[in-house]
Amino acid sequence: NEPFALLLPDMVSFGGRGCLAETVELYERTGGNVIAVERCEPSETNKYGIVGRGAEIGGGFEVTAMVEKPAPANAPSNFYINGRYILQPEIFALLGNQQRGAGNEIQLTDAMVRLSKDQSFFAQPFKGRMFDCGSKEGFIQANIAFALARDDMKGPVFEMLQEFVRSHERQEEAA
Repeated sequence: NEPFALLLPDMVSFGGRGCLAETVELYERTGGNVIAVERCEPSETNKYGIVGRGAEIGGGFEVTAMVEKPAPANAPSNFYINGRYILQPEIFALLGNQQRGAGNEIQLTDAMVRLSKDQSFFAQPFKGRMFDCGSKEGFIQANIAFALARDDMKGPVFEMLQEFVRSHERQEEAA
């Protein structure tokens, strides 16, 4: 019966002070529901829940719309929901009777749209970077980024990556 933080495990944050810390700071200024967001390429809006951008407030902005995986032509912005939320407990009742949405799945975004008719939603742009480890590419990117950020690993990992590239180029030339 209290507001809670939700962190989706396939989205891994890197850099900044921490995505949840930034989200909590906006929540403390605004109350309501707070969603952490980042920009994506406009052509990639069909991969994420996308929010519409309203008035700036407290370092974030008001959310004017939420659409799950819209086609680029229908996206209200290119700010995607990056898997960190502070939500009010009323969301649970809505999820309990939520119809299946995009991908024939019960979508949290759809329940948040319903909740937004009665409660405010705000977005906090994350100052670091999120990796979508639900995709093979994102998982590899996250591992490389974290390895290159470590003093004890960046040299060997960088050399390994260079060798992979050289080996790939040699294979391409031989083909």
